[in-house]
Amino acid sequence: MKSFKNKVAVITGAGSGIGRAIAYQLAKEGASLALTDINEDGLKETVAKSETLGAKVFSKKSNVSILEDVQSFIADSLQNFGYIDMIFNNAGIALGKKTLLELTYPEWEKIMGVNLWGVIYGSKEALPHLMKRPEAAVINISSVFGIAGIPEQLPYCTTKFAVRGFTESLRAEMEGSSVEVYCVHPGGINTNIAEDALKDAGDDVKKRKEVESFKKMLAHSPERAANVILTAVKKKNYKILIGEEAYLFDWMTRAMPQNYTKLINWGMNKILS
Repeated sequence: MKSFKNKVAVITGAGSGIGRAIAYQLAKEGASLALTDINEDGLKETVAKSETLGAKVFSKKSNVSILEDVQSFIADSLQNFGYIDMIFNNAGIALGKKTLLELTYPEWEKIMGVNLWGVIYGSKEALPHLMKRPEAAVINISSVFGIAGIPEQLPYCTTKFAVRGFTESLRAEMEGSSVEVYCVHPGGINTNIAEDALKDAGDDVKKRKEVESFKKMLAHSPERAANVILTAVKKKNYKILIGEEAYLFDWMTRAMPQNYTKLINWGMNKILS
């Protein structure tokens, strides 16, 4: 997709972070935007700025973990614009550090709902409409932890590995069609995801300190992430790595498939200490 001008882009999780940055860059490049987020205040801010940048915008508050919300949002976007060319399944959440034995089933269900089902719902509901376009794209946000597993983040890693598998399988299905399928693996992006993890930590001092330490590793801006993603879509680079750590993790998992977890665990403990 060489140009985004006159394209209609659907973006989930557009109320902050990477979703917001993608919206702003696409607005500057002449795209129209269909935006959604569960955070209505953040969504309104993104809409207002996108419109000042010249974009036509439709927005609707929705929860991507609820199928009916996603169906309604896609239907309303189509009614507003008539067609869609791209969907960025970007909405995601994380939990604080917990072992498998500490995790509750409701916590598993919550993160699976947003991070995995949100991607499945968005992709499936958008796909029939994307296939009608001369060129179209599905862009799913996985993570560096969709490449490498780490301890005490089992739900997050599980969902992001699943997004990777789902996306790569969908890409194979779409081979020969007009729909391009991209999987994004961001490293440490400074978004609200750490703030949300702090909320989950509540009054637990130890867990709050762990999240605060983790925030120090979020070295890359959402704007940098958006630029890397959109540049890759223009160049048809289907596996999108963001940040030096993403390239390092990708290399380690291939070079040391049995031992990379020990090295990553050692490195993260050293940084967090």
